[in-house]
Amino acid sequence: MENNKIKKLIKESVLKLINNTTADIKIEKIIDKHEVKTHFVPIKYRIFGGLLQSLNIQFGNFIEVLMHRIIEEEKQLEIVAEISGKKNVLLPLAEKTDSLIDRCISDRQNNNDNKLAEKFEQLLKNIVSNQQSVKNLITTKHDVDVLFKDKRSEIYYYVELKYNDDHDTGKFVDINRKFIKTYAGLVKNLGIKDTKQLKPILYYLNRKIMKGNIYVPEETHIYRGEKLFKEFLTIKYDDLDGYLKNVSEDKEIVEIFDSLYKKIRYNT
Repeated sequence: MENNKIKKLIKESVLKLINNTTADIKIEKIIDKHEVKTHFVPIKYRIFGGLLQSLNIQFGNFIEVLMHRIIEEEKQLEIVAEISGKKNVLLPLAEKTDSLIDRCISDRQNNNDNKLAEKFEQLLKNIVSNQQSVKNLITTKHDVDVLFKDKRSEIYYYVELKYNDDHDTGKFVDINRKFIKTYAGLVKNLGIKDTKQLKPILYYLNRKIMKGNIYVPEETHIYRGEKLFKEFLTIKYDDLDGYLKNVSEDKEIVEIFDSLYKKIRYNT
């Protein structure tokens, strides 16, 4: 993928997020929210601050949009459009699958041995087996970050996207539980009969290891930084990383924020 195309994809993803967040109807909702509040900070600055906070919170959504755009450019890969990137996807879980995953999470917390890889692979096999059942199913809502298929091998890949692995302990447990349960729901949704047909990947865009994982094996199912790019993509991770670090100073993006400030501050 050409460097100019990488820059274009990044900027388009950033602009899409900015435009969605700063649409007039969303600004009006923030105005309505702050007009009824008593505060020493002038309302226009609270409104502008609220928009900036919303954009900061949605950084994860930006990474998700960007990864979809990058994968869509790869001829050998196909995004599963009806599920990938969607929020609150209804996925079926057998009751015994749901209980199995909860037990495995608890077991890892109480018995952090050196058999994680072996136990995780067995967990995936048990999930696939359990999910063949049509009895005692429960339906739960899950956000599916990225789901794509390699056209050459016909293998599906479910990718849970994170920027850093610096979450606090409680959230860290929830991330791993959600990751495994989403995989289980996708097994049923896609009609998976063998673990080789669908691989779950917990992906951190930042390559730095900040926290070890006792639930998912690092060697096989956790990808960091360039690993995902080397395995599936023609774009180089270092090129993407370099552009991302400088995108905030892009002239067009700076002008958008300047215009947004003037719009809020001076009602222009």
